[in-house]
Amino acid sequence: MEAAALFFRFKDNLATVVGALNSKLEVRSMPYNTSIPLELNLLADVLRLHGLEFNSATPGAARLFDFQQWYAQHEEQVNQVMQRVLEDKRAYMKTATGTVLQKEMLYRRLEYFKEAAHTLDVMMIQQNLHSPKHFSYPFLNA
Repeated sequence: MEAAALFFRFKDNLATVVGALNSKLEVRSMPYNTSIPLELNLLADVLRLHGLEFNSATPGAARLFDFQQWYAQHEEQVNQVMQRVLEDKRAYMKTATGTVLQKEMLYRRLEYFKEAAHTLDVMMIQQNLHSPKHFSYPFLNA
């Protein structure tokens, strides 16, 4: 998907993921408790380079709720930064694993939220349709 479309849908994708995490959807067997904080930290690194500071000590996927509140308060500034980064083809940033393009780093984060939103949306639809469980997890039956 094109970067502009990912940027345009970011707020909706964020709301979808937050809504799914707030629902009765069973996500304990999914990697979101680990992946969401990592992705948010990487997104915050990009925003930090442009003067926006997001910090949260909340563990696991619940950190996304803090980010959504922060994003709602700073939406215009965040969107301006994202747009500037996506238009800049030459800006680099140092990471723990080397030097990468800021645009690429942001693009991957936007892509992550699109994929997470899609996956969780499909799972919620299946749950609402009372689709049969495909696997029996002992910890879910407790």
